[in-house]
Amino acid sequence: MRWVGEFLIYLVIAVLVVTLVKNFLVQPYQVPSGSMEQTLQINDYILAWKPGAPERGEIVVFRDDLDWLGPAPAAPEWKKVLSWVKILPPQNDQYLVKRLIGLPGDHVTCCNTAGQITVNGKALDESQYEYFSDQAMAQIPFDIVVPQGHIFVLGDHRDSSEDSRYHMCNGNTPTPQLTFPSIDSIQGKVVAVVKPLKRMQTFKIPSVFDSVPPPTGTPPDPGTAQWACT
Repeated sequence: MRWVGEFLIYLVIAVLVVTLVKNFLVQPYQVPSGSMEQTLQINDYILAWKPGAPERGEIVVFRDDLDWLGPAPAAPEWKKVLSWVKILPPQNDQYLVKRLIGLPGDHVTCCNTAGQITVNGKALDESQYEYFSDQAMAQIPFDIVVPQGHIFVLGDHRDSSEDSRYHMCNGNTPTPQLTFPSIDSIQGKVVAVVKPLKRMQTFKIPSVFDSVPPPTGTPPDPGTAQWACT
């Protein structure tokens, strides 16, 4: 009986440690789609690091507050239990993973004469990670300023990602309310692929983002952000 008591104590401690780590430091997620190919593949298991402010160039996991994915499917009971002890993220929410291109106040455009996105006038050479099947679709023009408290995100599979660019217009009508996820929805930055083992790797911010200058103006209010739709 003494051994059983000690085992239960260690089990409770282990659960508490796992809960604290995953509540405040790191959380695992599974990649749901091919929008981040070839950087991330469908069903990759990734780790999101929670501390720290978001930075341009990071791969971020964010909660689907804008309903890009539609209603969340019902989760099985075992997932709800693992979510309750923080081993899995909350099962009543859905999550997306994209690359953070613009922070509040950033002026983001597509594209320059070389077909590159620019941020605050700095052209991004994204050849290190960008992937597309149809280059013309990957270079749909836009010219926006990221509102206060929000971000602009794109998938690395540039012509197969329902990201900020995808949600910018409904016909000829700008839809800023659907374009910019909030900073508060960010769950963490992706630091590693941990499964499958053959794809284990870590990530850092691509060096091209090092020379992006800070924004020059005041970020607009989300309700006043406007652009032309073509």
